[in-house]
Amino acid sequence: MSISYRLGRHVLAACAVAITTAGTAHAAVNRWECNLSIPATSAGLFINVQSRVTGTTGASVLGWDFDLYTTSPAAPSLTMFGNIGTRFMRTPGQFGYSVGNLAEEQDVGSVQFAQGLFNPEGDAYSAIFNTAGQSGAGNWNLNSKNYFGFRFAANSGAIHYGYGRMDVGANANVRTLKFIEWNDTPGAAVQVVPAPGALALLGLAGFGRSRRRR
Repeated sequence: MSISYRLGRHVLAACAVAITTAGTAHAAVNRWECNLSIPATSAGLFINVQSRVTGTTGASVLGWDFDLYTTSPAAPSLTMFGNIGTRFMRTPGQFGYSVGNLAEEQDVGSVQFAQGLFNPEGDAYSAIFNTAGQSGAGNWNLNSKNYFGFRFAANSGAIHYGYGRMDVGANANVRTLKFIEWNDTPGAAVQVVPAPGALALLGLAGFGRSRRRR
């Protein structure tokens, strides 16, 4: 049995395990491809994460979790107001009333909550943007995709963790909430854009097969 053949079989076996594991993990994650344009108004957009209902008033969205809005259209900004039960996550090194722009593969869960990285519920928090003369840990970027983490109370009252991707244009008033993901297991963490893992192994499996043909 050639070395390349044994390598190919080993990689294929590992790949099968990884795919099974990835499938199990993904089954616990709810993904909402919402693609919502966030209006640059003081009312903004109210969002219920679990029911996927949105509206421009809190009264129109039963049990809403957060409101995304602009404090003053003349001064571009993005503010997030969390309802009771909802908190937004900062990044390490961030302080005050700010929502962090999280790195890919960042965990959002009870560990981060215990570390004090979640803002108090029932208050408004701002996305601080990297602009001329200002930069810092967790700041958001213009003309880029940004990720924010949150925890919220589901209809059952249980606490869940999730994150969202916000695409921002030339200024903070041009923004689209592309998708939201949250773990449907109460208290369980979710990872911002998880590493591909199984897909990478699939690529290696293909490499192993091509080696055997030589």
